[in-house]
Amino acid sequence: MEQLQYRRLIKVLEQVAVAREGELYPALAEAVAVHLGWIDAFVAKNPAYLALGSDGEEQYLTMFRPDFVEEYVERWRWNNPFASHDGVARLTRHGAATLGQLRLRATEPERDFADTFLRSHGIDDMLKIVVRSRSTGAVSTLGVPFDGDRRAIEPSDLLMAATLGPLLSPYFDSNLVPASVRDLTSDERLTELTAEWERRPTS
Repeated sequence: MEQLQYRRLIKVLEQVAVAREGELYPALAEAVAVHLGWIDAFVAKNPAYLALGSDGEEQYLTMFRPDFVEEYVERWRWNNPFASHDGVARLTRHGAATLGQLRLRATEPERDFADTFLRSHGIDDMLKIVVRSRSTGAVSTLGVPFDGDRRAIEPSDLLMAATLGPLLSPYFDSNLVPASVRDLTSDERLTELTAEWERRPTS
């Protein structure tokens, strides 16, 4: 990953770190839009397909088009390709996945989810990122819709996504700013982030 990409991630974390209580999720949506170009990102808390023991009630912490969310819950939720065996496996193993990656093994209802439901809302692909609370184990997902005419998902987006998910975990535990993030300068954060990435397994 290039230093510019690290610096963009740091900008996201800095913006999230200063979010006031109750404003974490809108701050995150704004930060990824401004610094990563991920427009209209939204957070779903406790997705049943990733949260073991969940009652199946997802909570949408950042509202993306209320009509979209309502239609998804009422009609399309159980055809979500990210909830498929392949989707859950990719999200669990890599921390991020796209609809494009899941299409090859998708069932007809899952392809209909993408071709009918998402396309009707101007979405050609979706990037999904797992954020798992270190203290409680609770799972949230950050969903990023992509309009193919405006911008397609690039390999660099997937790399950023896989890196960002674990870095967001402390903020999903609480709105308190971790001291390790609060007290470091931007250059120190860059050094720490680079070292953390280099320690990650390559497989």
